[in-house]
Amino acid sequence: MVLSLRGWRRIAASVFVVTVFLIPGLCLAQTSELEAIRGIVKNLEQQLQKAMERIDQLEQEKTSTSARVGQVEKTVQGVQSTPSLFNPAIGMVIDATAEHRGKAGGNFNFRAAEMGLSASIDPFARAYAFVNGNNNGVEVEEAAALTTALPWNLTAKGGRFFSDFGRLPKYHQDALPFVNFPLAIDRMIGGESQADGAELYYLFPTPFFLRATLGGMNKIGAENERVDNTKFRSESRFTYLGRLQSYFDLTDNHSIEVGSSLAYTPSVRISGDSSGSDRVLTGIDLTYRYQPLASTLYQGLVWGSELFTNSERVAVDDSAKRRRSYGGYSYAELKLNKNWSTGFLFDYAPVVDNPSHRTLGYSPFLTWQISEFNRLRFQYSHLSNNFRADKAENGNQFFLQWTTVMGVDIHGFRVR
Repeated sequence: MVLSLRGWRRIAASVFVVTVFLIPGLCLAQTSELEAIRGIVKNLEQQLQKAMERIDQLEQEKTSTSARVGQVEKTVQGVQSTPSLFNPAIGMVIDATAEHRGKAGGNFNFRAAEMGLSASIDPFARAYAFVNGNNNGVEVEEAAALTTALPWNLTAKGGRFFSDFGRLPKYHQDALPFVNFPLAIDRMIGGESQADGAELYYLFPTPFFLRATLGGMNKIGAENERVDNTKFRSESRFTYLGRLQSYFDLTDNHSIEVGSSLAYTPSVRISGDSSGSDRVLTGIDLTYRYQPLASTLYQGLVWGSELFTNSERVAVDDSAKRRRSYGGYSYAELKLNKNWSTGFLFDYAPVVDNPSHRTLGYSPFLTWQISEFNRLRFQYSHLSNNFRADKAENGNQFFLQWTTVMGVDIHGFRVR
């Protein structure tokens, strides 16, 4: 069919309307939608960026908070573990044994309930004390003050303390590597080197450890009955001490500690000699340690020896004669691991009044270190005398020692 002229005009007008009005409208609508989508995406990107920045901020705050919490925890632990000036370190060591001493028989021996205290006094001094209770009563074993700020590498100590004579005599019995003090220490020194007096220490400015000690005291030895601590005396009846001690490493795994001691009393009163006479007690100690670096403190070997000489006049019948005696001990301890160690002690102990009488001791021992504060030890000893000795110091002996610590152990289970 052939359209009329009027029809063609209507079609052209319709096309014109669609072209002019509808198509641009559609284009504008699409453009607006794209712009809206772009705006939404841009807004999401901005929100995501803010969220990431917030996450980074929170992580930094968390890290900072964790660090502050860690510092606070360390501070709290330090406060809890380190006593303050107004709250001294306090602890108690309980030491007991089950014993069987040859023909003397057996016994449960409550050896010590020893309370220790230690604290700083001020920036210039600190003090410590040990009060011991046992079957014989209660005694102040040590109570002394030490300087901490003297010039020229000097340190002074005064009060009641274990004097710096020898190596093992100045340690408490529960801290020994074996059950009892060697008889040589008991007979020649009088047990622990307890003294009422004063000591001065000088640390030499050398590349290795070298220290000198000078002291003056009433006497040396808790069981030394030559002098009474409660009585006054002239200067000649005091005991004067000198010691030189050194320590150095042979290699990374091997070290040596050596010392020499001298205790001199110008005049000791004895029956049969009204004028008195001097006493000279000397000691030499040597300690070798093998400590593999790879095993920290859990394995190694310690070998320690000490030799004593004593020269003094003693009462013999109605007169006084000078006696010279020689004694000492040697031991080795092998650390097997963190909890177990074993060793052997040899002891040579003369009788000071009669040096021809002597006792030989042989003592293997086994130690189970259950923890830092709990320890069991078994020891067998055989004592051989060339004279008629007390039953408790003769023949075969068996010991089971149990040592425990409550609170802070001031002297601790030291490595010997």
